[in-house]
Amino acid sequence: MVAKILTMVLGLTLVLAVACGGAPAAPEPTAVPDPTATQAADTAPAAEPTAAPAMGETSQPTATPQMAAPPAEVEVNPGKLTVMVGDLGDERMDYALTGGLTGGRNYARIVHGFLISINERTEMVPGIASQWGLSADGLTWTFTIRKGVKFHDGSEVTAEDALWTLQHYWGPQAFEYVKQPTAATASRSMDRIELSEPDRVNLTTKIPNPDLAFGVSDAQYSFAIMPKRAELHDEEEELAYDANPIGAGFMSLEERVPASVMKFERFDEFYYQPDNGLPEDKRVNFQSLDLYLVPEEATRVAALRSGEADIVPASLTTKQQVEAEGGRIVFGQEGLVLEVRYLGCWEPQYPCHDKRVRQALDYAIDKEPIRDQLYGGPEFFQVKGWLAITPSTIGYIPTLDPRPFDPDKARQLLAEAGYPGGEGFGKLIVNTWPSTAMPFMVEGAQLAADSWKRELGLDVEVRVADETGIKKQWYGGEIHGQIMWRDNETKMDMASSIFGQYGDPESFNRYHGDPELFRITQETVQILDADKRTEALTKLYVRLRDETYWSSVGYVNIPWAVGPRVLTWQPYPLATFPSALHTITLK
Repeated sequence: MVAKILTMVLGLTLVLAVACGGAPAAPEPTAVPDPTATQAADTAPAAEPTAAPAMGETSQPTATPQMAAPPAEVEVNPGKLTVMVGDLGDERMDYALTGGLTGGRNYARIVHGFLISINERTEMVPGIASQWGLSADGLTWTFTIRKGVKFHDGSEVTAEDALWTLQHYWGPQAFEYVKQPTAATASRSMDRIELSEPDRVNLTTKIPNPDLAFGVSDAQYSFAIMPKRAELHDEEEELAYDANPIGAGFMSLEERVPASVMKFERFDEFYYQPDNGLPEDKRVNFQSLDLYLVPEEATRVAALRSGEADIVPASLTTKQQVEAEGGRIVFGQEGLVLEVRYLGCWEPQYPCHDKRVRQALDYAIDKEPIRDQLYGGPEFFQVKGWLAITPSTIGYIPTLDPRPFDPDKARQLLAEAGYPGGEGFGKLIVNTWPSTAMPFMVEGAQLAADSWKRELGLDVEVRVADETGIKKQWYGGEIHGQIMWRDNETKMDMASSIFGQYGDPESFNRYHGDPELFRITQETVQILDADKRTEALTKLYVRLRDETYWSSVGYVNIPWAVGPRVLTWQPYPLATFPSALHTITLK
């Protein structure tokens, strides 16, 4: 299935041969009709998709048509949807400056619009970009900017806005100020970002980057399009933008009380609608949205039961309370993963420098009690996947699933590494935080610590702090030789993240110092052929899993408690945030 998805993505991204200034001239891109530019009143049935050529086989791209349905009269509920979440990150409105904090997705995707959108099957489809493509050499991505897309202030989104935004996130010097690890890695591999035509933006990388389109989509990240500013990086301008963010998303931010609430209003001119030639209407069917920060689950559930909230993240322990007041639990499939990261283990002074130590720690985690005792069983928690890779991720195979609990094997490996019964190991420190997205994360870390003490004889300390502080210590190398027990969002395509963690020796979130692993990772992520790429990614993931710089416990299907005012809602998979709000209808 994942190979089919990737083939679709690479087929949909038209194969364009692009001429770039400063390099030997390549053939000019063939003019391609906008596959979504149909008359709104056209009632003809949708055309069968035309098979697009494999990457690099031809310079004559073939469009995949999308026939737009005629606009339907949308009945907008004049009322308000109230959502309570446990995390709003650092409340920055510019994703390059957030440090990759998961809570920012709760609000960023409301305010912002993206070059590429996704549908309910997590397939990438046109958004602000009416079409996009990769040159035959795999170095240049080209995005054609749709006409008629509006920002919240009424101004039209232009190619210059897209150019500025992408230069701000990923330009060759952006790594000097961006806080988001994926952006920093992309910046170091970027050659140039420029306009090739008035409506086309080119991104040219130093090495092939066939999954870059995922980074500008709302499939995984939050690299949204913003209005251009005077400078690519100016702290005063960035703070002013935080105070008054103008985006192209389906709602505009009208009022904000920091660390408390953000209030949004429906944006009637949101671009994803049939009037713009798109196949469905993704404008929300309610007038306003209040997004509250409420870290305590008990408080959120009490608000839902009293009618003060409509959607809140919950856990299965509160399921009966929710249902007693006419509510229900709606699952967001494959939303989060629970991970164990072994930090700075390429440094030889740490016990974890020995692979056998890392593998021993993994074998000694009894994962099924974490699933059953903390999370209530497989409906909520699945002991599957590795890293942020779950069954819906490109390259997943069951071989990647977590190691079984095998304390005898764990003790043998630890003894072979020179630490029989934990002798001479020193203190093992586990860093974690009380996640509002992943329930019981601290409790899970403590269960693992208890198992390491009991089965391996180790002296283990669990240190609980805030996410931001722990990540700063990690990036600064202050907690090398230690463990980070954390949650993370799942991903449809892991290649960019893998490159930053295993392929870029200069990355501040790398996990090893093995030249061979750097080489293999770099070669794998540059493969353009869809089938070969999926096969190579799978092989790489299996190899990296064996190295065990990173191990997994499993993934969570995120339970959302939904109140009786919400008649319908179909959240998308692979989403840590309240997704697909356009599918919500209210009483």
